[in-house]
Amino acid sequence: MKLLCIDTTKPEAVICLNNEGQTNCICIPDTKRHSEALLNEIENFLCENKLSINDVTHLGCVTGPGSFTGIRIGMATVKALSFALNIPIVCGDYFNIVGGLVKNAYVALKNTSTSVYLAEISRSKCKQIEVVENLRIIEQIETKKLYTSQNEQIAGVEAYKELYNISMQEYQETMLNYFINQVETGKFVKSANFVPVYAQLSQAERNLKG
Repeated sequence: MKLLCIDTTKPEAVICLNNEGQTNCICIPDTKRHSEALLNEIENFLCENKLSINDVTHLGCVTGPGSFTGIRIGMATVKALSFALNIPIVCGDYFNIVGGLVKNAYVALKNTSTSVYLAEISRSKCKQIEVVENLRIIEQIETKKLYTSQNEQIAGVEAYKELYNISMQEYQETMLNYFINQVETGKFVKSANFVPVYAQLSQAERNLKG
């Protein structure tokens, strides 16, 4: 298995590789635009691992939630590579991926400066994704554990006693393991079912409704 995985849903993108059991991951800093840097970063990353895109046997993609533009760029890139090279795709959303790490708790992912994507994880599965204002997070989760990304500062929860961080390394390992399992269990996704997880309307759609 030569599995290439990408996550462009956040400002800092992630590229991971499982090359016959040998794993490696890199981050693309938020100073680089995904639309301009992604393909070049993938090529350089594979080259550093002594591979080319033609060696890749499987593709993995995080489908959201997060940046609308980032999600579209990542999924479009994976679709194009899959179509051009006839490589099967596995996919998953952020919350079901981190379910492999969290088990039973709430997970918050930054949406705006005043809101988050909030999901309850039960037995490693995401029950529902909601957009919640920061001020309502503690009220909604009651006394349960809350996990956030170590790279994100979410106002209003800093002093919560049951607050835990997910490090970038933990996320990378969990994402890669999730997609390896998807490949090994044959959970490949067809083009019609390869859809983004936005969890809310885009700003343009909200403007139209308003």
